[in-house]
Amino acid sequence: MRGGGMVITGATATEIAESVRQQIERAELAPGDALPPVRALADDLQVNRNTVVAAYRHLTQAGLVEARGRAGTRVAEPTAVAQEGFARGTVLRDLGTGNPDAALIPDARTALGRIASRPVLYGEPVIDPDLDRWATAWMREAVADERPLRLTVTGGASDAIERLLAQTLTRDDAVALEDPCFLASLNTVRLGGYRPVAVPVDAEGMTVAGLRAALDAGVRAVVCTPRAQNPTGASLSARRAADLRAVLTDHPYVLVIEDDHFSLLSSQPFHSVIGPDHQRWALIRSVSKFLGPDMCLAVTASDPDTAERLARRP
Repeated sequence: MRGGGMVITGATATEIAESVRQQIERAELAPGDALPPVRALADDLQVNRNTVVAAYRHLTQAGLVEARGRAGTRVAEPTAVAQEGFARGTVLRDLGTGNPDAALIPDARTALGRIASRPVLYGEPVIDPDLDRWATAWMREAVADERPLRLTVTGGASDAIERLLAQTLTRDDAVALEDPCFLASLNTVRLGGYRPVAVPVDAEGMTVAGLRAALDAGVRAVVCTPRAQNPTGASLSARRAADLRAVLTDHPYVLVIEDDHFSLLSSQPFHSVIGPDHQRWALIRSVSKFLGPDMCLAVTASDPDTAERLARRP
């Protein structure tokens, strides 16, 4: 449909929504611009009205447009994404950032200088062999020996989560997140165009009833913090982890992401929610807490198929 510089195309709800989304991203549609009435657009594209209704619903859920009653459906104002940190001069400190004490972070200059002194040539392994050996042993402490795994290095835990979701999900898919959860994880889900589904957390971690309800609601991915959950500090008990594994048994192809961000610094044992027969899984361990956030490095162990997709995702 053409009008006022607007060109909407597509034969399915997804195609129509994507056509509008691209025009918004290219600034061809501005906040406040009206989309065509459902009936008019359906007639023009020769599709069922319900198809256009579904497309507009996808756009609304993604925060790109808003329904204004008789004023129709219009492009929404950009929503500011919540940022971490605190205002200058505040008397409060946000302990939820998870920042380590800078005085306790080891000086990495000697090690980095030694690595940088040797040129890396074409055709060499993507992961440094020493890092690969160390990280494999580290991950094998948490992953059963009989389960095949592959390692991927990413630019931190948030980068790993974003890439894992992007290579698995499509826009408007649902993702189970702990409630409350780490702000960066929530932003990653929302900015990716996915729908967060809240799973309550208690003293033993993610609740069984909450996970079951999320799976029944059709989530395609679950993000779980096994230890030092941010912001509650909860760690999964052995009993709770076993109960969560049992719930996930009937959903082997739902991607389960374990964000073990505290890893080496945690005084709590690691209990995984990933069962031996689960097909799509990833365990992320960042070095931010013990080598510093500026290192921007995380190691992800996952099933071979997920690792292959993750490696292809830039």
